[in-house]
Amino acid sequence: MEAILFLQDALVLDQLIYAAGAALTRGREKASAKGIEVSTYSGPQIHAIAPEWRALEARHPRAGTAFQSCDLILAWERHFASARNELRVITVRRGGELVLVWPLAIETAFFGRMACWAGDPIGQYGDVIAAGGAARHEWIEAAFAEIGRQDDIGFLCLRGLRADSAITAWAARRGIALGSVAETPVLDTTAYDCLDGFLAEEWPLAKRNAKRMRKFDTLGGMTFEIVGPGPEAAALVAKAFAFKREWLAARGHYGRAFNDRRMEECLMEFAGDASASSGLAVSHLAVNGETAAIEIGFRRGGRHYAYMGTFAPDFAKHSPGFVVTELTIRDCVAQGIAEYDPLPPADDYKLAWSNARIAVHDYGIVLGWSGYLSLAVTAWARPAAKKLFERLPLKLRQKLRK
Repeated sequence: MEAILFLQDALVLDQLIYAAGAALTRGREKASAKGIEVSTYSGPQIHAIAPEWRALEARHPRAGTAFQSCDLILAWERHFASARNELRVITVRRGGELVLVWPLAIETAFFGRMACWAGDPIGQYGDVIAAGGAARHEWIEAAFAEIGRQDDIGFLCLRGLRADSAITAWAARRGIALGSVAETPVLDTTAYDCLDGFLAEEWPLAKRNAKRMRKFDTLGGMTFEIVGPGPEAAALVAKAFAFKREWLAARGHYGRAFNDRRMEECLMEFAGDASASSGLAVSHLAVNGETAAIEIGFRRGGRHYAYMGTFAPDFAKHSPGFVVTELTIRDCVAQGIAEYDPLPPADDYKLAWSNARIAVHDYGIVLGWSGYLSLAVTAWARPAAKKLFERLPLKLRQKLRK
């Protein structure tokens, strides 16, 4: 019955029209309108446009998210690109000036080729990097038409779209929703004039964190710092992954991304490169000189993305992860960073430090007949397999992970 309901919902008329239209128009020459020029780059060509890409980010720092930054995507390519996972970048220029970048990973699977956001599994949000203005919708349409002309892509998967992203309204009109809407519980720090105003709030975890910090003082004292890109940040990233893998194994969680060593290697390289425009911010809490908790974050466009939090098993009973979150938020308020985003899902410990919620959507667009199988796997088969795994007994999950 679930399969029948899925097909009724997924195989809708507009997706049939897109698939048929793409099949009919592929191979035709692209038309430029109103001074718009659309191009596709791959391989070494992408590095040639990197200076323009970075310049676009500098002119529009709130365009895209931290996960679409040029330097992060290029680092991702060095570790993840292969014959089965190709980086392609769609660009739009107006009057010769770069106004939009759409980074895509073209994945090959047994059910066909699909395009998704470049950066997976590191990237948690997707968006285009685009200049503002009324013409942005037109640029997205032009870039989408360029994707549709590429006859090796059957399905376009657009996951992790914040409701306020540049591409979300367009994707909602063009695509079909994949699964239910998620939420990220954010802290809008603009509600506070200064750090004292934030501290004056009666936050649910603040009193308990104060007790934890007093306990750390009795254990030899605590130190907190936010480390920028460089050798120390790279070492902390490696330590964070070790803590995370140990935690996943103990609870029998699968953690596909964390079982892939390329993810750790990529982020370590990225963290260690002080010359990259990464916005990397690694929060480090130490007790008596030993690492108690780490939070890997990214700062871009006035927003702090709390990417991954971990803690040392030896300090687990003292809940240092809660403390490092509060201290990181305090730093965001003090530095004038407008928003702290802990990323979906809206877990209780994230809600405890939030004053707003933002919807996060996933959409898919069928571009060819093979895309229907990709749609079925993406929207139904994989989520069903994940739910089945999570319902298995702990010991069985631990064995299957290995």
